[in-house]
Formats: sequence, structure tokens, C-alpha cells
Amino acid sequence: MKRSRLQETSIEVTVGAFMFMVLLALGFFTIVLSRENLFARRYELDVVFPHVRGLRQGDNVFVRGVDIGKVKGLRISPEGVHVLASLQQPVTLREDYRIEILPSSVLGGRYLGIYEGSDDHPVLPQVALIRGEAPVDFLDEATRTVQVVKKALEQGKILENISAAMEGIRNLTARLEQGEGTLGKLLTDDTLYTNLQDISADLKEITARVNEGKGTIGRLLSEDDSLYQDLTAAAAAIKEVTTSISQGDGTLGKLTRDDELYEQAKLLLNEIRAAIDDLRETTPVTTFTSVFFGAF
Repeated sequence: MKRSRLQETSIEVTVGAFMFMVLLALGFFTIVLSRENLFARRYELDVVFPHVRGLRQGDNVFVRGVDIGKVKGLRISPEGVHVLASLQQPVTLREDYRIEILPSSVLGGRYLGIYEGSDDHPVLPQVALIRGEAPVDFLDEATRTVQVVKKALEQGKILENISAAMEGIRNLTARLEQGEGTLGKLLTDDTLYTNLQDISADLKEITARVNEGKGTIGRLLSEDDSLYQDLTAAAAAIKEVTTSISQGDGTLGKLTRDDELYEQAKLLLNEIRAAIDDLRETTPVTTFTSVFFGAF
């Protein structure tokens, strides 16, 4: 039985409506997943870079760590690479602004970072050409650093010196293994080890004797406190003698505290000094007399 024209038309309309709903759903989910608001107002920012190091359309734009837009287009011109950014809100740039292309992760990807500038700087005129800083490729910088270091090592002959030093160390190690020189003999001769064992045994024996209280040191360090008692008694006796002298007891005490003895000693010293002076004065006369009478 053949279908009527009306039935065919209704099927086509149903299929068309279904496809339209599918396309509408796809568009809706695309907008939701892309987080784009088609009806919101957008603000464009054109930045000129010397190069962009792999920045692509659709990459994020951050201001103060907040995602506020996307990169909408890239265009090469004689001035450099123009990066057109679409922002969700306007950005006020000041004269010390900074716009950079930064890596988003160690695995790759980049984003546009905008630093608006300090509040104490004037606002940038709207007609001013906005320039971004050249991005840094860390891999390229590391490669250049390695090349510079390698060139410096080669020009300064540091590698040759290191090779020569390693060769010297290798030769020294070989000589030590063969027992050459004083250090080599110390490392290979068993006599040193034997002597060290003997010294260790002697020290052990001496320590045991000291612990047993044998010998002078052993007696001094023994648990018997006779030495301590003797030292205590001697200290007490010295203290007693010192106290007695300070109080003026005994001969030494009187000598240290009696002022009359001091005066007598002073008078005696004066008399001795006077006698010496008289002797010096009479000595030339006596000598002359002896010589004169000795001539006859």
C-alpha cells in the first residue's frame, strides 16, 4: 500500500524538527562548555609582540590571576605580531603596564598575562600602541646557557685541566695500590696494622691497671679517698696558717702587722746606705796612700 503525500510530508517535518532540536542542543552545549556569553558586551585589546612563541587562538587571558577573556586572533604585520584579545571587562593600562605570554603548564600551552600597572602612574592614552614583552622559551634559554658554559669551559681550558687532574688522580691511585710512597706503604703494609693493634693492647692494659689502682696514676684515681683526705687536710692547714699570719700571731704575723719593725728596718736600710756612701768617699784616699807609701 502506497503512502499518501500527507504522510510523507509529516515524516519529513518530524525528521527536520528532530535535526533542528539536535543542532540547537549542540549549539547550546557548545556555548555552555566554552563558557562564552554571546549576549555579553566584549572589549577588544590589540597587543603587538615581537613573537608569540606558540600562542594560539582561544588561549586564555588573565588579569591578576583571573580569567577574563580569550585570544581571538593573531595577525602578522611589519610592527610584529598583533594579538587581538576579547575581554569580558575593560582593562585600564598605566604607563608601567606589562603584558606577557606565559606558559600555562610544564606540559605546554600558553596564556596572555596582563599587569595593569601601579596606581601612582598616569593612565596610558587610548591611541597609544600597546606592546607586549617578548616571551621567554625556557628550553631555548637552557640550551643557550649550556652552550655558553661549554664555550667558556673550552676557551678557558677548564675541561683540559679537569682531564689532566683526573689523569693525575688515576696515576696517584695506581701508585697507592702498588704501595709506592709513604701513604702507599701505610695502606698496603700490614706492619702498621700490627703496630696499631699492639698500641691498642698496651692502652687497654694501662687502662686496666689504672682501674685496679696500680701505679701512681692508678693510686691517684682509685676509689680510696686517702689522697683526697690528705689534700683536704693540707688545704685546711694552709688556711689555718694564713689566718694566723693575717691575725698577727707568731713571728710571721708580727712581721706583717708590727709597724715598729717596719720603722726599724727602714732605719737599718738608711744606715747601711750611709755606710756605703762613706766607704765610697774614703776608698780613693786609701788607694792613693797605699800607692804613695808603696813606692818607698
